[in-house]
Amino acid sequence: MRTPLIVTHPSTLLHDGLRRLFTKSQFAPVAIAPALNEDLERQMGSSESCIWLMGVSRFDAATQDLLRRVMTAAPGVKPVILAACHAPGDVSAALRAGACGFLCQDISAEQLLKSLELIACGQAVLHRDCRLGQPAPNSANDAGEEHGSCHTRGFAADDRPIEAATTPAGSSAAEVTHALSRRELLILRMLTEGASNKVIALKMVITESTVKVHMKAILRKLRLQNRTQAAMWARNHVDEAVWAGLSAPGPRLGQGHRARVETVHAIAC
Repeated sequence: MRTPLIVTHPSTLLHDGLRRLFTKSQFAPVAIAPALNEDLERQMGSSESCIWLMGVSRFDAATQDLLRRVMTAAPGVKPVILAACHAPGDVSAALRAGACGFLCQDISAEQLLKSLELIACGQAVLHRDCRLGQPAPNSANDAGEEHGSCHTRGFAADDRPIEAATTPAGSSAAEVTHALSRRELLILRMLTEGASNKVIALKMVITESTVKVHMKAILRKLRLQNRTQAAMWARNHVDEAVWAGLSAPGPRLGQGHRARVETVHAIAC
């Protein structure tokens, strides 16, 4: 059964290309239009589950308000932002508003399909060029949420809300990172680059089953539910010096090589 898909994108030049792309995929385009209209909103409201690929120049306050309104009326919709450009705060604002993915418009056709497939399965997906950061100055915060917080909201396989940018309670990011072995850090780094278990196994010259064992250990130490959450956590808490230290010759990373920072993430697998 093909997954219903609604596309709104202001550039009509892309419509034919997107229609051809989705024709041979698992997605069945219900409509491809320049903007959301009343008919499309009714279709979303009557659908138990569908993906809304939303092309925008940038995720601004007006787009955020529109997304919140649609999500209130059509909770079965999984919105995916396809942005021409963005600021760090745009990504976290979109995820808080209900978006299940944030992609850049220079994404390849293959990456777009893979991202939508993951989102259809209940994952939250970000393109490698999308940076999570503090909320944009003009972005509205959720009621009761402290300004400046950065929780990235997505959905796990069981549809429970996730907040993957936080650090396990009672532990600093540096302490949690230090608890990971060098091999676990290598796997976590490749995970943020969008590598599958098979790719990780090939690069590290180990078996896929060994990769899965390490992944379970990583999730246990980070107290997270899945690899998407782990990748998001690493983007926001692992210092570039840690990644650089993994490539440097010498002994296993020690305390002096671990700290906190915000980094950019690839498509989650």
